[in-house]
Amino acid sequence: MNDKLCNIHKYDARKIDKLIKEPIVDVTVTSPPYFDMKDYGYKEQIGFGQSYKEYLNDIGTVFKSVYACTKSTGSLWVIVDALRKDGEIVALPFDIANKIREAGWIFREIIIWEKDKTVPWTHKGQMRNSFEYILMFSKTDDYKFFIDKIRDYEVLKSWWIRYPERYNPKGKTPDGIWHYPIPTQGSWGKGYIRHFCPLPEDLVARILTLSTEENDVVLDPFSGSGTVLAKALNMNRRYIGTELNSEYISMFKNYIKNTNTEKQSEYEKEKKYLVNQMDFEKIILQLRALKYARILLKKIDDQDVRIVQKIKVEKSSEKCLKKNSVDCYKYTILLSTLKEKEKIEKIINALISKAPLSKFGIDALFSYVDKIDKLISPKEKLYSYSNKITHKFIRGINLDDRINEKEVILSPIKLDIDENEYKEL
Repeated sequence: MNDKLCNIHKYDARKIDKLIKEPIVDVTVTSPPYFDMKDYGYKEQIGFGQSYKEYLNDIGTVFKSVYACTKSTGSLWVIVDALRKDGEIVALPFDIANKIREAGWIFREIIIWEKDKTVPWTHKGQMRNSFEYILMFSKTDDYKFFIDKIRDYEVLKSWWIRYPERYNPKGKTPDGIWHYPIPTQGSWGKGYIRHFCPLPEDLVARILTLSTEENDVVLDPFSGSGTVLAKALNMNRRYIGTELNSEYISMFKNYIKNTNTEKQSEYEKEKKYLVNQMDFEKIILQLRALKYARILLKKIDDQDVRIVQKIKVEKSSEKCLKKNSVDCYKYTILLSTLKEKEKIEKIINALISKAPLSKFGIDALFSYVDKIDKLISPKEKLYSYSNKITHKFIRGINLDDRINEKEVILSPIKLDIDENEYKEL
C-alpha cells in the first residue's frame, strides 16, 4: 500500500488540524497519555507535569481537531483507565468523555476491556485494576458500525438446530465486555519496542472490523508503539499516526517492514470466517423455514382438519413485506380437495398471526394445489422431511417416486445435520 497517507509523523497531536486539513479520516482509535503518571521522554508532552485542568484542555484540543478531519460516517474510539491520585480515584474516563462531547462528538458506547487477571496483587485497601474503558463516539448519526461482522456463530449449543427461531441467523450478539489479555513485552516480534501500555492486536482488530472497511483511513494521534497503525496496515486500511518519540517511530517502521507480509496473510485467512458466517446464516434460515412448515402442519392437525397432505417449502425471490421478517419463503400446500381451500386459508391466516409462528421472522407466501404433479415439477429434485424432524432429510425424491405418508414436507433445501457435532464446547 504505497499511499502517502500510510505514514507516522513526528508531530504534536494538538496540531493535527495543521497536518490533516480535510475530513478524510474514517476512524480514530487511540489511548491518550496517562495524566501525570508517565514521563514519555519529550518536552511539552501531554499529561506528565501538567495540572489536571491543563491536561483535559489539551485532550479536548486534540479531539476537536480529530473531529474536524473525520468524515460524517466516522467514529472515535478512546481507550482510557481511571487512576488513583493521593489515595483518591480520579474519574479520568468520564472527564475525558465530557471534553470529547464538548468538541462535538456524540457519545455512543461504553465497553469494558477486561485485561489479564493473572498478575498478583497485594496492595492493601485497593482492588486490583483488571479493566479499562473503551469509549466510542460518532460524528453524526450516520456512522459505520458493522456489528454483524463480529457476531459469534461458533460457540453454540445444540438447541440452535431444533430451535432456530430463537437464534439470530447472523450469530450471537457480542456483549459490552471484551476479554483481551495485555500483550507480554516482546510478543510483537524480536527487538520491538517496550511500551508503557501496549494494546492487544486482537482488540484493535475488532474495533477496525466494527467501524471500517478496507482502504478506509485510520488515525491514531497518540501512536506510541504503533499497534493501531500496524493493525490497520495488516487489514488493508490506510493510516495516519502522530508521535513525538523518535525511537517509537523508527521501531514501528522496522516492525511493519519485518512482519506485515505475515500479518496480512493471517488477515486474509481470518476473512474466511465471514464466509463461514454467511453459510451459517443460510442454514439457520433454512431450518426456520422447514420448521415453520412442520409447526404449521401440527397446528392444522390439532384442529382436526385432514385435507392437508403435503407442504412444499421454497425460497422466494420476493422481498419481505412484513416488519421484522428476516426471509421470505413460498409454501405450496397439497390438498385432497380444493373445495375447502377457503376454510384452510382462514385457519392458516389465524395460525401464522400469533405465536409461535409469528415469532419465526418468516414472510410466508401460500398457494394451494390438489395434485402431486402440480406440487413437484418434472425432473425437479426435492428432499423429504417428516412431521417430527426437519434438520435431517429422509431421502431425495422426484415426481416419479412413490412418496409415503411420513414424507409430509418436501423442499429443494437439503439439510443433514448431526446434532452430536454441535454440542456445547
